[in-house]
Amino acid sequence: MKHKSRWEMCRVTCPEENVDTELLLEWHEEDGKKVLNSISCKNQKLMDLKPEDCNWSCWEELEKKKA
Repeated sequence: MKHKSRWEMCRVTCPEENVDTELLLEWHEEDGKKVLNSISCKNQKLMDLKPEDCNWSCWEELEKKKA
């Protein structure tokens, strides 16, 4: 089954770092519902080669919004 993707840019406050960051979200439609499929984050701390880790705590909040 082929899924339609929709891409969206948004700004959020990172729940882990409490800083504003930009996200690129990919939404799929499955059985008439929008489902968050992927997130690309521009949080500088996570993009560096530092040993910082992300728990993706923003995922649930964004999924609830169903863009």
